[in-house]
Amino acid sequence: MSDTKRRGFAMILAIFVVVLIAAGDVLLLRNSSVGSKSVLDNYLKAQAELLAQSATEYALMRAQGANTAAGDACLNTLNITVNDASGTPMFDINSTLGYSFKGAAPAHCTTLTDNTGKDTMVLIDIIVEDHGLSSEHIRVQKRSWQKL
Repeated sequence: MSDTKRRGFAMILAIFVVVLIAAGDVLLLRNSSVGSKSVLDNYLKAQAELLAQSATEYALMRAQGANTAAGDACLNTLNITVNDASGTPMFDINSTLGYSFKGAAPAHCTTLTDNTGKDTMVLIDIIVEDHGLSSEHIRVQKRSWQKL
């Protein structure tokens, strides 16, 4: 009769150990999936930040290329869509530029102020947004005040 009690206890103990091991495996799998999602989100955010930096430099280069003395319009906005290798849109980049002129402001320019007597400056505002690449919405904003 005592052998029967021990076998029953061993069976309950074995079931308990199996349940503990299964619970530990579930926690490990959950932790692994959360970790891989976090790595993807961090990668996409870093990519968006680098795109914002590149868009700032590109907008400044394009703004410097406008010859306002010859009547060219200023670059006021610049919108770019970044695609992956297959042509699927990944990020939208929206740039807005506002100018502060040393003298009188030329026509067709978004002017913050004019006749400052100082060097002509441009305020570049960049917003980078993803196209639903991850479960988190990625949006990076960069504002830069540059001398032309």
